[in-house]
Amino acid sequence: MLAQDITIIFSPYHVGLRDHRVGNGPHRIRSAGLVENLKGLGVTVKFIEIDPVDDFEGEIGRSFEVMRRISTAVKDTVSNSSFPLILSGNCMASAAVACGLQERDLAFIYFDAHDDLDSPDVNENGYFDAMGLSMLRGESWKTLMKTVPGFIPFDYKRFLYCGLRDQSDIQRQRVIDAGMHSIWGSTETKVDFAAELKTQLQRKNYSPALVHLDLDVLDESYGKVNDYPSPGGMFESDLIACMELVPRFAAPKSLTVCSFDPDAGDGDKIAAIAIRAITAFVASLVTSGALAKP
Repeated sequence: MLAQDITIIFSPYHVGLRDHRVGNGPHRIRSAGLVENLKGLGVTVKFIEIDPVDDFEGEIGRSFEVMRRISTAVKDTVSNSSFPLILSGNCMASAAVACGLQERDLAFIYFDAHDDLDSPDVNENGYFDAMGLSMLRGESWKTLMKTVPGFIPFDYKRFLYCGLRDQSDIQRQRVIDAGMHSIWGSTETKVDFAAELKTQLQRKNYSPALVHLDLDVLDESYGKVNDYPSPGGMFESDLIACMELVPRFAAPKSLTVCSFDPDAGDGDKIAAIAIRAITAFVASLVTSGALAKP
């Protein structure tokens, strides 16, 4: 179904704490002019804000309530023939988005330095947001995942990472064992991310697709996007080219932008890059026919 407009689902939370660390990222992107840029394309922009979850128990309880609400918001957005653009603090929002899309044969295109595939049994630093994809495949937090509307375990046979690099040996092997494909970042050679992405999108069908943009896919030379920067990542030109490519060779059903802490480094610079990347993606949605033309 052709989307008629964009709905921004605004989720400014880090483990359920509003405006905390990466929870501040959605605010900075919004205040830096995202809506104005999208309207400049002639696109109608609607808005859904996820309400505070302070009454829920701890970071786990709060996080799952955020996920439940995102899933419901995505379902409502799609039912209204609108394209969901999720501005989130945490990466695990994409697990909720997958549930809300209700596409049972969903592909995944992830721009991320990290795999988000940790389970509690292998996680080494206690960072809860590293577990979203293990939750979504039914490996971890099984009882709470059943409370997320639309949840069924997903497999990752049509899963493409772009820019993945900051991993332990165990994490890398888990990606391989899951059958996920990756265009790896590198500090040793210059990776032509756009060319490799185009090759992969032409080689295999990634439609319909959930698209995920963790801004730490950017190279650490841009400064700290969050507390986990790493070398060997994308430059802005790489990211813009890739975001333009995806709607041309796949059928995106959503875009999640996440994991940006504007107080960790040069927040204004990163917010501007994020806006240019999102705008390029939406413009390509229009020209590819996935979003109604103005």
